[in-house]
Amino acid sequence: MPIIETVEQLVDFLEQNAEWRHRLFAILAPRALRRLPEDFEAFREETNQRFNRLERKVDEGFERVDREMREGFERVDRELENMRGETRAGFERVDRELENMRGEMREGFERVDREMRAGFERQGAQIKRNTDDIAQLKGLSLEHKYREQARSWFSKYLRKIQVVSLADLEERLPDGVAFSDEARDELSNADLLLIGTDKRTGRECVYVMEVSWVVDASDVERAVRRARWLAEYGFCVAAVAAGYELASGADALAQQLGCGLHIDGRFVSEPRVLE
Repeated sequence: MPIIETVEQLVDFLEQNAEWRHRLFAILAPRALRRLPEDFEAFREETNQRFNRLERKVDEGFERVDREMREGFERVDRELENMRGETRAGFERVDRELENMRGEMREGFERVDREMRAGFERQGAQIKRNTDDIAQLKGLSLEHKYREQARSWFSKYLRKIQVVSLADLEERLPDGVAFSDEARDELSNADLLLIGTDKRTGRECVYVMEVSWVVDASDVERAVRRARWLAEYGFCVAAVAAGYELASGADALAQQLGCGLHIDGRFVSEPRVLE
């Protein structure tokens, strides 16, 4: 062992000799201080264990929270998927109900349209029947008026005017001569037959008349056709279409065919004897 004479030499010696440091520390230091390293080591070990336990608990907590969050998200996802499924099913149900409603509405509109069309057709047919009935009544009334007024209205062209029937005319035919069935069908439908002496020719003449409230081309044609049937049996005849109003085109056709027009109580076209 070297000779130590100063404190500095002692310090240097102790720094270089660990065994001497420990022995000297054991002699000089109090017992509590000597246990300090062991106590510190034990404290550190305990602290490490506590931190390890805490760390495990924290890890377990995070794992639990993570697991619960995953489960929560999965549950939310399932609930959202269920909601989406229910929503889709709801929309599909609403679409089906709307489609059914649209179908029912279409059927309803079509039924209403059919009923309205049928109603309009019935109404139109009824109006036409009423119109025809009114026209027929007006025509009958007008025919009656012409029978009553024939003497005065036709005195410009005829003398000794008489309203006659087809039977009266057939009696004037020569013996053994009679109207054919076709001639009879046509002439029996004439509205009015007048006979008298024509002031212009002095001959006895028959006026074959068609009477309508509104005189049109068909009235002119019928009067002329029926008058020609009577002319074939040797009668002097003239065709006259009579009424209150004159339809477009009837005047020109009457001029062309030689048919007289008696409108609203006066002649607007002179009756001509058909040759």
